[in-house]
Amino acid sequence: MKLSDIKININAVEKGDWVGDIPEMGDLRLRVRGTDNADYSALQDKLLRAARRRNGNASREQRDQITATLLLETVLLDWDGILDENNRPIPYSKDFAQTLLTDPEYRDFRMAVIWAADQVARTESKVEESDRGNLLKLSIGS
Repeated sequence: MKLSDIKININAVEKGDWVGDIPEMGDLRLRVRGTDNADYSALQDKLLRAARRRNGNASREQRDQITATLLLETVLLDWDGILDENNRPIPYSKDFAQTLLTDPEYRDFRMAVIWAADQVARTESKVEESDRGNLLKLSIGS
């Protein structure tokens, strides 16, 4: 395995990037941050502490709610490719995102956000490498 294959892009984790080619999601693209961004970790600690204070351990429903809150508040930034029943694009809104992330009928969407967040750091580092190569070619050619 090449060392570059395991290197992540911290900038993409913290600031986010677009991820496409999400399994079973057609043309959907999501702009996400990685799940190990600093805001995610801080909010996760806060929410888990609060759940433990209330009843010792978080129930499955509470853990699902915590996950949805983490994704909404610290991971999902935008989307492209979600259409209404008349094939019109549905623009990103935090309110609608909350519905998609918390409604059990849209569990596949939540899983897509998680998948994209896991991919964002890996895919970005490869794009940056090719960008650096293009910049080098431009600077040599100038």
